[in-house]
Amino acid sequence: MSRNSQIQPIRRVGFLVYEGMAASDILWEIDMFRLAPVIAEAEGLACPSYETMVVGLKRGPVTTWSGFQIVVEKALSDLGARLDLLYIGSAAPENQERLAADSGFARAMATVASSGCRIVAVGSAALILGRLGLLRGRRATIHTVAAQVFRAEFPEVEFDPDPLWVEDGPIVTTAGSMPAVEFTLEVLERDCGRAMSFAIAKAGLLPMRRGSSQSRLSAALVMQMEASDRFDGMLQWLSENLHVQVTVADLADLAGMSPRNFARRFVERTGTTPAKLVEMLRAERARQLIETTALPLVRVAERSGLRDEQSLRRALVKAFGKTPSALRSRSTPED
Repeated sequence: MSRNSQIQPIRRVGFLVYEGMAASDILWEIDMFRLAPVIAEAEGLACPSYETMVVGLKRGPVTTWSGFQIVVEKALSDLGARLDLLYIGSAAPENQERLAADSGFARAMATVASSGCRIVAVGSAALILGRLGLLRGRRATIHTVAAQVFRAEFPEVEFDPDPLWVEDGPIVTTAGSMPAVEFTLEVLERDCGRAMSFAIAKAGLLPMRRGSSQSRLSAALVMQMEASDRFDGMLQWLSENLHVQVTVADLADLAGMSPRNFARRFVERTGTTPAKLVEMLRAERARQLIETTALPLVRVAERSGLRDEQSLRRALVKAFGKTPSALRSRSTPED
């Protein structure tokens, strides 16, 4: 008998849809929760039975930001305290303001929040929770485009601009739609184990698992934004081969340039040296491995090209001001 053939708990997951909402903020997550039991059955993993439902102010079709309609299955006010998890996607400011000002929605959300349901605000949807008073005294984050408005409107909220998501008690705020996907992987890992989260990530062809405190923009992406097309192949190779010890001459060869010209042009285009880029990429890779795997630190050091645990510690303290043990303890969910 497989572990999943035994009776598993039911988790009721709601996805709020309202006029003008960005459908991409919830569609991945719906599929992930629907896929998890299928994978669990095939792999013999223990997994809750996820009951997903599209909820809204009332039943019926709702037009999304993209123009197509999604049919609301159940009114949020009818669910009362029967949800375990609720996702709220983002929308244009006027749509979010209209939703937050709806008295029926405010009452329904107060009931949901008081029941202990976890509420996930995707991107700028943190503004909705703020206007409902659900973030008062809490720590939160939001998409960069709404950060200035958020800080001005909610000075009582401890705003953190850096993490991919912030989980403060039952309230989760994310920096955008992809961080919400990655938080969902975290939920599945807690419910079903690490094998499930990586199976879902593999099915979605995600490049890597990231912890909540990973930088929103990696050093490699920033370099690609700032550098010329001539550096793209070199940056791609370097990101995939951080465990290999390389010199500036090696990188110059990958870019098809002389070492001297490469170093000069690189600094001109990116504002940093090739050596400093390699240093940051390795620190980022090490942090990602520490926060999303249980690998011993010596293996983390090897895979990120940092040679040994002492070099690993120095790199992380220099880049992020945190030791390996501090990063690992921070990434461990509370019971």
